[in-house]
Amino acid sequence: MSFTLPFRISDGKLVLVALLGMIAAFAILFAFISGGAVRHVAIFLPEKTEDTVAFRNINGEVGVVGITGIAGVNPTLLTRPGDYVLELTVINQDDRVHVLYIDGGFHTKVLRPGDKDMITFRSPKGEGIYNYYDWGSGRGPLGQIQVIKVTMYE
Repeated sequence: MSFTLPFRISDGKLVLVALLGMIAAFAILFAFISGGAVRHVAIFLPEKTEDTVAFRNINGEVGVVGITGIAGVNPTLLTRPGDYVLELTVINQDDRVHVLYIDGGFHTKVLRPGDKDMITFRSPKGEGIYNYYDWGSGRGPLGQIQVIKVTMYE
């Protein structure tokens, strides 16, 4: 039993249709692969900010001082929403024990004088403000981490 088409295709047209089909298939495959659908790891590393702060006694009060990446006393740390990481190194340059606590459950280990620890703060998807405290001082917030959207146009 043989199969026949109800219309006749010349060899040239058949080659042209096959060639166009292969080009279309290649374009679809290229778009699928370049879109990241077949990668087993992310092609881009998450953006990262590295800041270092230190607990210090400032005029009899506990304070956090920016050392690298940020300046000032009890500075406002900035990060962007999404796949953004803030690596915050905290050093205790005071003669008392401290723990840096950030709203949302992030905190350092107990820092004795001279100790340091690192907190990796992964930004949420949306904007927000997170206060940071010295856990044991009983004071209110020392400063803030602000997650803000940065755009080219307002």
